[in-house]
This record gives sequence, C-alpha cells and structure tokens, in this order.
Amino acid sequence: MFDKGVRQDSLSLEDVRKRSQILIIDDQEWPLQRQLENDHFHVTRRYEVDDTDSLTNGSYAIVLLDVHGVGLRHSPDRQGIGILDHIKVSNPAQMVIIYSANPQAIKDTLTLAKADAVMDKGSAYLDFRKQIDSLLLRRATPEHFIAAMNATLGSDAASAPKAVPIALKALRSGNQKALDSYLYKVLRNDEVREVTSFVISVGIRVLSGSAT
Repeated sequence: MFDKGVRQDSLSLEDVRKRSQILIIDDQEWPLQRQLENDHFHVTRRYEVDDTDSLTNGSYAIVLLDVHGVGLRHSPDRQGIGILDHIKVSNPAQMVIIYSANPQAIKDTLTLAKADAVMDKGSAYLDFRKQIDSLLLRRATPEHFIAAMNATLGSDAASAPKAVPIALKALRSGNQKALDSYLYKVLRNDEVREVTSFVISVGIRVLSGSAT
C-alpha cells in the first residue's frame, strides 16, 4: 500500500469512475457520450485541439480521440494520428483510445500501435465502456506509471538500473527529488530524462488524487 494519501490502487471501479475525467475529441457529435454520462462518467468534449498541454498533464484519465477531422491546427496532414503521436511522445502514461469508422484503413500503423486501444466508431456502447473501465483500473496503479517510465527509458534503462525502485519510492512518498537527482547523474539524454521525470510526476498526482 502507498503512503501519504496514495490510495487510488485500492479504490473500487465505481470510485475510480467518479474521480476520472474523460475527454472526447471529435468534430462530430459522438452518440455514446450521453450513455457515458448516464453511467456517471465525467465527460468533456472538444471539437478541436486548442491546448495540447492539457492532453498530457494528467488532467484527463482517458482521451477518446477520433482519427479524422481533429488536430488540424497542430497536425493538418496526420490529424488525429498526429495528436496521438504528440501525446505519447510527451507522456506515454496518458491513456488514449483511438477510434475510427474504418480503423483498418489507417496506414500509420506504427503510431497507431501507441494507442492503448483502437476501436471501431460503430462499436456497441458496452464494448467502449468495458475498454474504458479496464484502462481506468490500470491507470489507478503504480505499475502503469512504472511501465510508462520504462518505455520512455528504452535502451537507456541499462544506464539507470535503480530507476524502478527509486521511482516506486517517489510514487509512495509523493517526493521525486531523489529520482530526479538520480536520473540527472546517470542519463545523458536530456529529453529522455525530462519525459521520465514528467511521467512519474503525473503518476504522483494521479495516485494521490490531486489529478483525475
């Protein structure tokens, strides 16, 4: 169990739902939104991406992202796939469900693989809700943020063999000074170091309940 108020890993699915904000990014009305709201999910919808920071800082537990017609200001050629790429590069711990009327036609399969789930836009509501519930429960655990940290480290993980236990301690205590100091000493890649630190900082806020 976690110290200093980090108790989200012991919450029920209903509690996790109540504490989680879901963002839908779609330029058209998404008919299943009302059903999510009826099931007591907190849902916000945007027609376009105005603020990319809010997509990566833990403000939203899950981003449901349409492939076409969104992200035109930031990624006019790639649209939703470009937004997915930005999110996962900036914060790989951010949960993203990509959906499309024809997901099989998406050519950028490498970026698509970064999504936590890929759904057909015409899927039944219960299929979407089952996927959302599964991701919410995973996000409510320290293991999720450790996995995202390791994904960020990639080949640099060999240079930071103590990163996992130090990061777990940071998640428990809410203090990541020791982790940041360690990463600064052992990692030469500034971008990897910064994203790794950011992932754990978001994890601290999520698991303590200060981010939803």
